[in-house]
Amino acid sequence: MANLTITKAEAVQVIQQFTGPAAEAIAVGQRCRFDTTTGKIVLGNATTAAEIKRGGIAVHAAAVGEAVTIINQGLVDVGEALAALDFGADIYVSDTDGTFSTAVGDSTVDVIVGQVVPGWGNTVADKLLWLFGN
Repeated sequence: MANLTITKAEAVQVIQQFTGPAAEAIAVGQRCRFDTTTGKIVLGNATTAAEIKRGGIAVHAAAVGEAVTIINQGLVDVGEALAALDFGADIYVSDTDGTFSTAVGDSTVDVIVGQVVPGWGNTVADKLLWLFGN
């Protein structure tokens, strides 16, 4: 399994984001989706088609009932979480709740939700997560 450990999620360029109440405790960098019954934001995974519904990455932590913002589409700086990956590497959602993955087969329902792209702010490119809006 190639799950990513994301402890930072800073917006670089946001095309689409959502803010709403968290239905469970959410940490920065976790994969989230909307609960189909309450509309609140919950952790997502790729175990079923219902769990892999459109979502995003949490840009800050939130306790139950607190507002949390998730970026659905755009560029996100996730610190060193992508350091071992090549530019162009696909990013998936893992079967592990709230977790992104780097390999097809790490999930029951494989969906590419992003890709590693370069961000130029220095002489060496940073590795950014480009979320496609899935």
